[in-house]
Amino acid sequence: MTALRLARLLTGLYFTTALVFVTWPGLVPFARARPFVLGLPFAMAWIAAWVAGAVVVLVLLDRVERRHRSDEPRHRSDGSSGPAGGPR
Repeated sequence: MTALRLARLLTGLYFTTALVFVTWPGLVPFARARPFVLGLPFAMAWIAAWVAGAVVVLVLLDRVERRHRSDEPRHRSDGSSGPAGGPR
């Protein structure tokens, strides 16, 4: 399995897990007003943590995608390879 495929799979797994834990019934064990976390009720802090985690996951996926794109040889649309400008 390539790194890109693994990264996409793990991203999908994260978002599927997040969907379960921020909606009913996955949120039920965490749906309480106290304690406060950084001034937010626990349930809201729980959801905010999943959203912040999503940002991190998407940044990491973007890095893997960029690395994968930079490793692929670039091809011009006219079928030739090499720089688009070519020698002058």
